[in-house]
Amino acid sequence: MIENTVMLLIIVPILFSLLFVALPKSLYKYLAWAFFIIGVALSVNLVLDGTGVVQIGEPNFAMFENIVLILEVLVILFILAVSAKYKNWPTLGLGIVSAALFAYTFTNVPGAEGASFNIDQFSQIMILIVNIVGTAIILFATGYMDEYEEHRHLHRQKTFYFTMSFFLAAMNGLVMADTLGWLFLFWELTTLCSFVLISYNMDEEGINNGFRALALNLVGGIALSIGIILLATKYEIITLSGIGTYAGTDAAAMAAVALPVALLCIGGFAKSAQMPFQSWLLGAMVAPTPVSALLHSSTMVNAGVFLVVKLVPAFAGSSLGTAIAVYGSFTFVMCSALALSQRNAKRVLAYSTIANLGLIIASAGIGTPLAVAAAIMLILFHAISKALLFLCTGEIEHTIGSRDIEDMSGLINKAPLLTTLAALGMVSMLLPPFGVLLTKWVSMEAASSNPVVIVFLILGSALTTVYYAKWLGTILSSSMDKNAVPHKKPETYFPLSFLGLAIVVTSIFVFSIYNYFIKPQVEILLKTAPVISGQAGQFTSEIGAFAYAAIFVVLALAVLIYLATKNMFTPRTSSYYMCGENNLEKDRLMFRNGLCSYEKSSVSNIYLQNTFGESKLTTLGYAISIILIVIALAGVGL
Repeated sequence: MIENTVMLLIIVPILFSLLFVALPKSLYKYLAWAFFIIGVALSVNLVLDGTGVVQIGEPNFAMFENIVLILEVLVILFILAVSAKYKNWPTLGLGIVSAALFAYTFTNVPGAEGASFNIDQFSQIMILIVNIVGTAIILFATGYMDEYEEHRHLHRQKTFYFTMSFFLAAMNGLVMADTLGWLFLFWELTTLCSFVLISYNMDEEGINNGFRALALNLVGGIALSIGIILLATKYEIITLSGIGTYAGTDAAAMAAVALPVALLCIGGFAKSAQMPFQSWLLGAMVAPTPVSALLHSSTMVNAGVFLVVKLVPAFAGSSLGTAIAVYGSFTFVMCSALALSQRNAKRVLAYSTIANLGLIIASAGIGTPLAVAAAIMLILFHAISKALLFLCTGEIEHTIGSRDIEDMSGLINKAPLLTTLAALGMVSMLLPPFGVLLTKWVSMEAASSNPVVIVFLILGSALTTVYYAKWLGTILSSSMDKNAVPHKKPETYFPLSFLGLAIVVTSIFVFSIYNYFIKPQVEILLKTAPVISGQAGQFTSEIGAFAYAAIFVVLALAVLIYLATKNMFTPRTSSYYMCGENNLEKDRLMFRNGLCSYEKSSVSNIYLQNTFGESKLTTLGYAISIILIVIALAGVGL
């Protein structure tokens, strides 16, 4: 029964969050394994249950509605209390505005007679991401957090696992709720969870970055709240699906709801850390790696793009849609450029996440069936690849004691399996036959009618290739330090291997995924299906076909040939000239320069700080992104 599965998807993570608090730390690994298995079973079961709307009517509705009201009050009280305690006045002010909007809603917005959960194919995809990728991240954490806390002298794992599990419950509710009031509660709960997790270290940097995340997401929450109030009071729309239904009646209806829809989109931009809101996600890097992985792949940021894609029927083909497409593509190219200048691996991944979410928003803004299909597919493939990359980065940091890309030279010799998985994650972000590249290809095809958007997408994709190829080359390069590092905990390497396998399997079955999930969802949103056809192993659109199965075969053959021949040849080494007199006796990397002093040679990548550095581009990015948002709002009559 779909009703039972929906409720279990919210209740079970809450139960596990309580178990993590109640049981001793020695049982956390078993709890995490159980959570992973149950999470997989429940999410798959929801897919097997099919699609449908779960109505919550009387007498249960009154009870649930009271719970929602109590939780909303508690969220606001927590924000006010913690802001006052740490004397963070901007956040306190935003909390007061949120409280005022809640009071206005409670007293002026007509009460609903029921609520509903809408389980469509998009919700099913999000549930699979949250409950499979999310629980795999929690399982990884059981092999990671002890060492993390030991270095920082922390003892807060009960708070960590409670919040991580509760986060999944809130995300499950968010992607299934159709009633806007309930969706808003789950939305705010994810904001609260992210604040607690980003502040996890409880040092000055962690607390400041936590408040930054809280403040910027409160800005988005306020925009979302005003949009919901306008929809309810002016147009009697109280469900997410109702927005599309109303706007789809005619052009006048679409224009009428443009302002509240734009406000909802701003809430989505803030949640998905689009410019100028991106600083909260960059600041979240101070949190433990599992938190970064969860925020970037299966929860927080995906909530924003989920909402924007769901709103496509309300702006497809309009000037608001064009503005959203330009805005998203600008974020894509700007953050790809910023990633190019970073040598901190987690910061590279953070900019990469923001950029790819920008690409998703650009695709949603384009609003054609082909573009919307690309947006939904990219959410799926990006979540899996980015979760793997973040977890690999955390494990690399534990292995070599650094997250600096330059320190990862020769990693293939020290940790071959870890390097292979990290390399798979990077390759999946930029090369065929993997899903992310396929969706980018489809996005570009869909954007071909808009010269500004297509140029931004091409530039952003080229920059993405550069910074990932640079990192990939570093970890696969050889170094003089070839001592392997024994560091293979099952609870650490199982999630990594599982995510690596998921990248390959979802890429192989991309057309089946498209047929089962994507095509029906696009038909629901836009009443027409994308012009994509083909069969397993081949993807065909209007401008040509992509035979990804053939590329998989070539890749498999290449790996087999390497394994069969790697011991047949002896590597040839030779001395090299280092622009001076070599000093091979003391150190093979030392040489005497023109001033007769000894120096150690070093080789590193180029980061182009003077061109793509944060000090060069961030202010420009803020200015242009704010202008684009203002133009979008001006276009709908604000």
